[in-house]
Formats: sequence, C-alpha cells, structure tokens
Amino acid sequence: MASFTTVADVINLTVPDAGEDILVNLSGTYNMVIELQKKVGEGAWKNITTWSTANATVAAYYTTKTQGENLRLIVTTDTSGTCTALLTDKSDKVLHQFGGVGTSPVLVTQNGLDMQGRGLRGTGVKTYTASHTLTKAENAGKINVFNVAGGMTFTLPAALGTGDVYTFFVSTTLTSSGIIAAASASDVILGGVSISTDIAGVTMLSAATSDTITMNGTTTGGLLGSWVRLTDAASGQWMLEGFLKSSGTEATPFSAAV
Repeated sequence: MASFTTVADVINLTVPDAGEDILVNLSGTYNMVIELQKKVGEGAWKNITTWSTANATVAAYYTTKTQGENLRLIVTTDTSGTCTALLTDKSDKVLHQFGGVGTSPVLVTQNGLDMQGRGLRGTGVKTYTASHTLTKAENAGKINVFNVAGGMTFTLPAALGTGDVYTFFVSTTLTSSGIIAAASASDVILGGVSISTDIAGVTMLSAATSDTITMNGTTTGGLLGSWVRLTDAASGQWMLEGFLKSSGTEATPFSAAV
C-alpha cells in the first residue's frame, strides 16, 4: 500500500506465473491519472488500464498473461490530493495436489510448494531502498532488508493463515520512519517485541487493533541490527516476534494506522 501524491509515484510488482489475479485498489480525495502498466522489452512500459476519474474508489483485477510479468501502478498526471493505492497478487492457484482429495498435505501452487498449509519459499535476502509491497512469491521465507536511512514502507500481503514467514532486518540505521504495514485494517499484528537502548530493555506488546510497526530510528527502534519476524498465522492475523535496537526512552512502535 502506498500514498500517491505526485507524478511518478509508483508501486512495482513482479508476478511469477500466468493466470494470476492482480488487484488494484484506489481511494481517497485526489485528481490524478493513474495507469497500470506492464514492462515489455528492455525498459519499455505498455499501458494496460487507465483511471482518471477524480476521487474514484477502484477495486479492479488484471489477470497475468505470461510468466514473470513486471507490473507497475504509476501516477502519470497529478492535479491535486492524495490517493491511497494498492497493487497486490490476490491468487495462488493450485496446479497439482498430492495425497488425495480435500485438504492435501502437499500442494504445488503458482507461487511454489505448500506442505500442510506451511509455505516453503526457500531462503535468501531481498534488499530494498524504497517502499515495497510484498508478495508470497517474492518475499515469503526470505530476509527483507531496510537498506536506506531515509525510511520506507514494507506493505504485507493479506493474512490468510498460510504459515508463511516474513523476516525484516535493518542494515542501515534509520533516520526517518521504517514502516511495516498490514495490507488493510482488517489484518492485525499480534504479539510483542523486545526493545532496548541499553541492558535494561523492555518488552512492547501490540494492541488488538495494531496493524502497523513504525521504527523511527530512535525511541521505537530502527538502529542497525533491529529485526522483526511476522508469520501469517490465521486469516486476518499476523504473529509477531523480534528485537528492536533503540536510543532514548523506549516507546511503542505499534499503531492502528492503515
């Protein structure tokens, strides 16, 4: 999820397989031209759909036609206002299942292999210097790194109870807000993290309505070495653990901000 306020504001999304349903959400008080585009060739972008009605609330789907499509949602004309925008992969279709009918212990899906509902996506590190909307295919099972001092936002996929794990690590001390946000206010982040300036650290618990973690680089964490792990534990619920390095008097990083 992102806030569009000016020309060239963008959300990028890479989709691994054909036939996946991609959701575009737009809302707010704004007057803009916003395009869903697909990358073709070396650096060229082809327009798929355009939205230009002021203050429109949009919930539209695009189905990928080929494997490995690179998509983006981008502001091409800005007159005024702020648009809240979301570009996300909403499907993970089953290609084959092993173990009989009904609930299968092994599923081969568009995004990889699921065993008894726990997604196996391999290991690895994904490093980012700008805000990014996470997907199961690209980010589950990986360490997703904040590598920019000026702050950025990671937007989680919807919590569906898949068991997928998303780990976040701060490799460059933040000087502005480093945010991890749920896909919508219907998803909550439950649990707590240790946060410490010195040896006498504290534990901060999230509230029942918390959907956002904000590390400010001082009191709420975000110093080099801070980390958070979120598990898609149930529909609408993320399970939280982690350790945040802070300075000053420790304060809660949790809010209901989505």
